[in-house]
Amino acid sequence: MRRDTITIVLVSENREPFTIEFSIKELVLIVVVLLTLTGAAVFSMVSFRKLKAQHAELTSSVQMLKEDLSKREGYISELKSKLDAQKELTLLIGANNDTSEVMPGEYSKDIQIENLETDTSGDSLYLRFQLVNTSQQERLYSGYLLIVIEHSSGDLSKFGTFPEFEMAPGRPLNYRFGDTYAIRKFKTIEAGIGLSDNPSNYNKIKFLVFDNQGGVLLYNYRTFSF
Repeated sequence: MRRDTITIVLVSENREPFTIEFSIKELVLIVVVLLTLTGAAVFSMVSFRKLKAQHAELTSSVQMLKEDLSKREGYISELKSKLDAQKELTLLIGANNDTSEVMPGEYSKDIQIENLETDTSGDSLYLRFQLVNTSQQERLYSGYLLIVIEHSSGDLSKFGTFPEFEMAPGRPLNYRFGDTYAIRKFKTIEAGIGLSDNPSNYNKIKFLVFDNQGGVLLYNYRTFSF
């Protein structure tokens, strides 16, 4: 038996010896290889778990960023919609607990605005016109009249109104805010409207005429400049 080997003797059932010899160098090499492979496997498992945890953390962060971005986009979209609504606002009329969008046009051929005159003094606009019953019948018309002086920027906070009332995007405009009228033939109306900006920055006059139940008789506008 050599000193640089390890001998293993095995005895079979018929008592015949069987020997196996290992070189100590080979055994040491096998142990080193096994330890190296085991260490590599353990390191790989630890690294995999770390990578998996990092991936989960990154996935969570990405999801949070997506949600935050979605919220910000929704907020920006909401602000844009409000701004667009404010610039493009067509007055909302509340009549008989109903809200409907009123578009410019003639709703009754019997009621017209005639002989419109405009003048400015300081920060006010003065209007003089006739609200006319153009029908052949001397029927009595009565209800409410509202006038809106529209700022060229579309900023509602700068709009002028007669009578004075507050306007806001999406808020129903109650026809009872208007000035009362009653005509058989015509009525001359004079109105002084305070403006929050230079009159040259206003470019449109809107007239809204309602009957006593809030039905729209007339809604049109006149452009003007100073």
